[in-house]
Amino acid sequence: MHHAGKLSAIFLTMLLLLTACTAFRTQQQPVKSLPRGQTLSQLHLEQNTEPKRICAWLPYFSVAALFDSPDETVCRKRVSRCLEAASALGIDTLFVHVCAFGESFYPSLYYPTASEANGHDVMEILTLECARCGIALHAWINPLRLQTEKLMTEHTGDARLCAWFRSEQTRAENLTLWDGRYYFSPSSAAVWDFLAGAVTELMTRYRPAGVHIDDYFYPTQDAAFDAEVFRRSGQPDLAAWRTERISAMVRRMYRAVHEASQTAVFSISPQGNLPLNRKKLYADVETWCAEEGYCDLMLPQLYFGYQNELCPFTETAAAWGSLPRAASVRMIPGLAAYKYGEPDRYAGSGEGEWQDDPNLLLRECMQVLANPEFAGLSLYHLDSVLALPETAQSALLAAVR
Repeated sequence: MHHAGKLSAIFLTMLLLLTACTAFRTQQQPVKSLPRGQTLSQLHLEQNTEPKRICAWLPYFSVAALFDSPDETVCRKRVSRCLEAASALGIDTLFVHVCAFGESFYPSLYYPTASEANGHDVMEILTLECARCGIALHAWINPLRLQTEKLMTEHTGDARLCAWFRSEQTRAENLTLWDGRYYFSPSSAAVWDFLAGAVTELMTRYRPAGVHIDDYFYPTQDAAFDAEVFRRSGQPDLAAWRTERISAMVRRMYRAVHEASQTAVFSISPQGNLPLNRKKLYADVETWCAEEGYCDLMLPQLYFGYQNELCPFTETAAAWGSLPRAASVRMIPGLAAYKYGEPDRYAGSGEGEWQDDPNLLLRECMQVLANPEFAGLSLYHLDSVLALPETAQSALLAAVR
């Protein structure tokens, strides 16, 4: 399935490519200046002439699998083995999904606790284990997506989200039921304050290297989602109004991170199809890159092969890399380790590329690391990286070193 034999056959060729790539990477690159009073070390980033960040995502289902035992010793050993394996592959930064559906994997005043946590304080355990392995831990949350109507009804406890849901007034003001699932209402200033408080709680309790959000913004383009609130706003343009609301939420979360810690970063991982972020999700990623106060790291999900009909990798990476960026904003493309050896259903005529070319992921890694516009790369997701054949892992380790 993973074509390990093919990888071994072309490994020598890849080493030759790697040598050329490494020579390019070591050339002196200009270092952009940062705003007054802000240093590169405060951003947890290296200068362009230093080794680049090698990151990975650990999604909620992987976290749940690590903590599916009520025995804390068992869970700690699993986490330790996982992180040691990640570190051995050169991964130095981990975005861990600790709140995916408005349920936290840690004790929270804001969210009910996810049942998958099995009574463990996942953030505490990960904080200690990441520190031991020399991995920077970033707490990854979904800002707007909540649970299904059934599960929201079953929530108990005194967490603020539970209280909001139980009150007919606050539920109507701050939550929206859409297609069987609740979402925070992006237009609500109270929601922005809620998210800022949740971020502050994470930062002050666990002191992670940063807070991370992904691409779950507006769940629909349907005007019915927030029709009444938009009508009361008096604004003439629904798309512009929604876009401004999302940007206001992002600014509020960014400020909460930096108010809690001078050394932490706020990062965003939008979808890789650049125009669709604004068109469908009302996420103005161009402004977030170009202006101060929205993010420190931008991690576009470039989960495409070179033959993808809609978003071929080289052209899509170039479009992201050419975006104007504020001096403090760094860009780290996300790459699709999970597609290794698998069909790519939405790639059109390039559907079989990840199956036919066992070296595709390595080529993309080398291309990204050679680009001076990028501060590193991030792999989705860690389980997929650790499941790569040994030959592929060895080649990847050589590339990132």
